[in-house]
Amino acid sequence: MSRPARIIAAGALCALGAALGVQRLATLRAAEQQMEAPPAWLPAAQARPAELAFADTLRRGETLSELLDRTKLDLTATRALLEQLSQVQDPRTVRPGLVVEYRRSTRTGAVRAVSTRLDADRRLSLRPAGAGWNARVEEVAVHTDTTVLAGSVRRSLYQALMDGEGDVPRGERQRVADLLADSVFPWQIDFSRDLKVGDTFRILYERMVRPDGSARSSRILAVQFDIDGRAHDAYRFTVDGLDEFYDGDGESLKRAFLRAPLEFRRISSVFTSGRFHPILRRVRAHQGIDYAASMGTPVRAVGDGVIARAGWAGGYGNLVEIRHQRGYGSRYGHMRGFAPGIRPGVRVRQGQLIGFVGTTGLSTGPHLHYEFHMDGRPVDPSSIRYLTGAPIPGGARGRFRAARDLRTAALERVSGPRLAKRDSARTGDRG
Repeated sequence: MSRPARIIAAGALCALGAALGVQRLATLRAAEQQMEAPPAWLPAAQARPAELAFADTLRRGETLSELLDRTKLDLTATRALLEQLSQVQDPRTVRPGLVVEYRRSTRTGAVRAVSTRLDADRRLSLRPAGAGWNARVEEVAVHTDTTVLAGSVRRSLYQALMDGEGDVPRGERQRVADLLADSVFPWQIDFSRDLKVGDTFRILYERMVRPDGSARSSRILAVQFDIDGRAHDAYRFTVDGLDEFYDGDGESLKRAFLRAPLEFRRISSVFTSGRFHPILRRVRAHQGIDYAASMGTPVRAVGDGVIARAGWAGGYGNLVEIRHQRGYGSRYGHMRGFAPGIRPGVRVRQGQLIGFVGTTGLSTGPHLHYEFHMDGRPVDPSSIRYLTGAPIPGGARGRFRAARDLRTAALERVSGPRLAKRDSARTGDRG
């Protein structure tokens, strides 16, 4: 082949190759574009739900039976619900505003389930069971939430708790203040007089929380309070099934006895070696304290103990006598009557209701005669207010230290006001 012919043939081959390459490139690009294009979605399936939820409210002037009739609930189901309700609440006392929730079948329109809230912690539910209906009371589920309240005092404990850090509803913070004053530090701190501006606190607080955020119950687990540079600690701990507060060394924060067996009282006669008796008309020793109070005022046990006597006792009238630990005893006379369950041999707790103020026996008017005895001898009740409660027993000290350290760590993990440094080498850890 001549040279011009070879050049022409080579050019033709090049042109053909280029054409084939362009065609292949176009094919690849078309394929890539198809791969990059979003897929076409299928139409969404619109399946009808099997049930629909409804709610109805009890109107003023109507009965619960009328409301259930309006929901088209059959007679058998209505009877089952009312029968179960009557076991926990009189249906006639149900008030307007009660909400009844129910579910209907979308196919038949028949009621499949009914429920109503009895109170904050219980629901009454009704569900089909074979040919009939099953009604039962169900407890509302709760979860445990533990948080830390922390703050500094500017004006008062109440205001400090209202302003303090912590995920606790404001409505519960007043109760926390009451617990601190009445249950945790009732003998150690006078919160109306001892607090100063700048005093700080941290409180480990546990709540059992309902689905709506309210608390079924709550309790203080630990407290660290710094007042005028002094540290006050408290840790809840259970001994023999009883919850008490102890300091970091395991010493009880509770005094062995209350200051008085009445919350609202006026002293009408003091402990004295000589008093003119208004009925006997002569001077004789008055070996106790008389508290003037209204008829029926609750009388509390001043300390833990066992009922030694509960009944008529001559001039004492209706008398309760309690035997306490360490040889102490207390008497409560002239009572109108006794609280349910108060009888000899029964164990009572400090602050427990034991009876009611009256004027039985040698009495001129409603009052409580209160005596305190030590080793069988009457002593002035005002002299025993500084006796302390029992410390953590030796066999439980290991458990107490572990619980204390865990709660201390929880308090110290949160940011908040700076507290005074706690002594890590506590006396209670030495044994």
